[in-house]
Amino acid sequence: MGFGRGFGQGFGQGFGQGYGRGRGYGYGRGIGAGRGEFSGFSCVKFIFFGFNVIFWLLGCAILGIGIWLQVSKSSYTSLSPSLSFISPTVLCIIAGILILVVGFFGCCGAIMENKCLLMTYFVLVIIIFVMEIVVGILAFIYRSDIEKVAGMELWKGIQDRYPKPDANADHDNLRAGWKFIQENLQCCGVYNYTDWYNIRAWPDKREVPLECCKTNTTDCNSEGNASLWHQKGCLSELLIIIQRNLYIVGIIAICIGVIQILGLVASMALFCCLRQDKYCEE
Repeated sequence: MGFGRGFGQGFGQGFGQGYGRGRGYGYGRGIGAGRGEFSGFSCVKFIFFGFNVIFWLLGCAILGIGIWLQVSKSSYTSLSPSLSFISPTVLCIIAGILILVVGFFGCCGAIMENKCLLMTYFVLVIIIFVMEIVVGILAFIYRSDIEKVAGMELWKGIQDRYPKPDANADHDNLRAGWKFIQENLQCCGVYNYTDWYNIRAWPDKREVPLECCKTNTTDCNSEGNASLWHQKGCLSELLIIIQRNLYIVGIIAICIGVIQILGLVASMALFCCLRQDKYCEE
């Protein structure tokens, strides 16, 4: 009787503790942390997931804008045809694809609690973050060289690719782009109005497009009417606009950097939590 009682108590106690621990741990991790009590792990997980959903949708929007610019052949993509690989169209498409890929890894890594996907997300964001810093530093160091290259490319576009006034040319978007810039900035040419002299569209003529005229009068763009033209070049006006709005660029860059750092911290926190289960226990 003593043996039976002792065996019964031991078996009951052991079975009860084992069943309780096994069921308690499984239920706590699967239900408590996932749908029941809103733990710190769940909070970080769903905030991170929601953030990356928004990030993914933003990538879709940017990619869509890039594709739309490419299909519509926007005039803003044609000002420097020889550097079309860094046109707004290409930059939007590349940025959209990168954001889509990063957002995909973030969403799937969070909702699936997959360490491999989270680490891939972390590495991709680190690479993009470092590239942004390097590009920013190089752009600051070589800003004068960038200005010279941009000016030369715009000048070449005028000299060699600007279409004739009465021709249905392939580069008609180039004409539309310059028309928009010169009308709105009240400027003429890249450096000044002489940039339009003797171009391929009108060889042996010292005239300018109509939008270079201060007032739209008959034959105001013809040779000998330089006093009726805008004297300032468009490159200097564009640089002034950029300098005036440089603080906006700085604010946007800081916001992007902060968001990327928060994403890195959240992804690494989830990765470490999944790697060491004891941090996820209730």
